[in-house]
Amino acid sequence: MTLPNFIVIGAAKAGTTALYWYLSEHPAVYMSPVKETNFFAYGRDAEGRLLYGDPEVHHFPIQTMAEYERLFDQADGAPGIGEASPIYLECPQAADRIRAAVPSVRIIASLRHPVERAYSDYLMHLRHRGERFDPPRDLTVMAPWAAPDSRWMQVSRYHAQLERYYAAFPRTHIHVSLFDDLRHDALGMVQGVYRFVGVDPAFAPDFDTPHAIGGLPARRWLERVLTNRAVGAVVKPILPMGAANWVRRMRARNLTKAPPLPAELRRELTSRIFRDEIERTGRLIGRSLDHWL
Repeated sequence: MTLPNFIVIGAAKAGTTALYWYLSEHPAVYMSPVKETNFFAYGRDAEGRLLYGDPEVHHFPIQTMAEYERLFDQADGAPGIGEASPIYLECPQAADRIRAAVPSVRIIASLRHPVERAYSDYLMHLRHRGERFDPPRDLTVMAPWAAPDSRWMQVSRYHAQLERYYAAFPRTHIHVSLFDDLRHDALGMVQGVYRFVGVDPAFAPDFDTPHAIGGLPARRWLERVLTNRAVGAVVKPILPMGAANWVRRMRARNLTKAPPLPAELRRELTSRIFRDEIERTGRLIGRSLDHWL
């Protein structure tokens, strides 16, 4: 039986898709062929309802331990074996479930400014639903995503989410980086992750192919085709890496840059909702986040 020795837990919209691919490219790393297995977040109550997750947002392609184990059958003794499921950071049950199954696993998290993350997550929500971006509605404190109790803002509350992992695993087994690191020093950030999982940190992945970039689709029909889960489930296993990268580049060309988050709106929401959260998260991870305030 082979199980991962590291797991990327999120946060969503904080560079985890890019990190999945950069890890996949490393010759000493084997990544689950299913990105976002979501296995350790899956569970149902006696009535069959999900214990965590929104069925319109979250999908659970792997639901049994047998299915999960089969994902790593081809790892062939790779020094680094991993998966990436951003839902794990937000799911209350995931940390304990991971510890029970793989107690020595290493945990990787990437965080993004909470307001920027929520805004980016909302833009993805619009893309997936084929809805139009409406500046008068979406760039104000009254926007659906900006409400303190909205799903987008709740996912950005990192402190309690990370606390569960620091309670479940040794601090030395948790690596937290920032989306800012990926923006300003992608090679340094990725090589730090390589070092953490115990593979050659000198390897440099392909930074030219865009991964899960944000934006708004110029042609919504093309976005629907390129992100269709059913099509992806059939095509992805037989698609070579070069062809997959071509698809990602095509999708990137179809996305236009979304209106930037107004600085004043960012400051207001940060101050009103996240100031204490940011300070507590910085103390927890041992890194100043004052530049977010």
